[in-house]
Amino acid sequence: MSEREQGRGTAVVSVRVDRPVEAAWAAITEPAGLGKWFGAADAPLRPGEVTRVDFGDGDYFVIHTERLVANKVVEFRWRFLGTGPESQVRWEVRRTGTGCEITVTDHEPRRDDAGVLELVEGWCDFFSRLRVHLTTGAESRYDWRGDIDGSVDLPLGRNLLAPRNVQRWLPVATDGFGPRWFFIVDDEGPRRFEIADWHNDGEQELTFQVLVPGSGGRTDCAVRLRTAGDVQRLGFSHTGWRGLGLSDERARGLRARFAATWAATMGNLDKETERAR
Repeated sequence: MSEREQGRGTAVVSVRVDRPVEAAWAAITEPAGLGKWFGAADAPLRPGEVTRVDFGDGDYFVIHTERLVANKVVEFRWRFLGTGPESQVRWEVRRTGTGCEITVTDHEPRRDDAGVLELVEGWCDFFSRLRVHLTTGAESRYDWRGDIDGSVDLPLGRNLLAPRNVQRWLPVATDGFGPRWFFIVDDEGPRRFEIADWHNDGEQELTFQVLVPGSGGRTDCAVRLRTAGDVQRLGFSHTGWRGLGLSDERARGLRARFAATWAATMGNLDKETERAR
């Protein structure tokens, strides 16, 4: 495995495997292959087509494939949860003796140095799973993440964390004194979860906890607003899903429900931005 940075906002990671180019190509472009090491794809990667890759815990990517040269290169744009900053991604395969080398180049112009390092770590993990699958034939996808996170880029100027604005976009309700309930968007039960320890500085950071009935535990939420070049980036993290003392199946199911709510919340803000353009 090799890794490097290549200019601002760009990460490059490569992996070598002792497998034919054709096997590697199928693993990175076809649903049957992607499902073994990456995520469940609803369609193959084809120019002009849209593919959703689902990780089974509420996380997903929406992929717009732009260019493909069979057994050589595929280029696409993607967004995490369909709302995150759009990245330009290139997967390239080349022959190396009896095997091949697979390289990913991932570019997002507003990505800072810390973001590049985090991305390199993520791609190293994904490509290590790709290598395991290609080498052994086994499924090597990760189980499920204990955290939920995401973001959306919005025009400068609007302060979404101002107390008068928060309840206009975040799915919370008050009890007459302050924020008390967090609502999720599906029809399963429960749909209303108690909020505790609400802290909002009104400008850059909001933190609170969401209590999970039947677990005796709580999860931690943080929403942050920061400038990223010519936009403001609203990011969230919702952590603690593996520490609730629930069965793995129930914790994963709850995590997926909350991930869907966060994705819908960010998606609504993204749609508002598109309509305003």
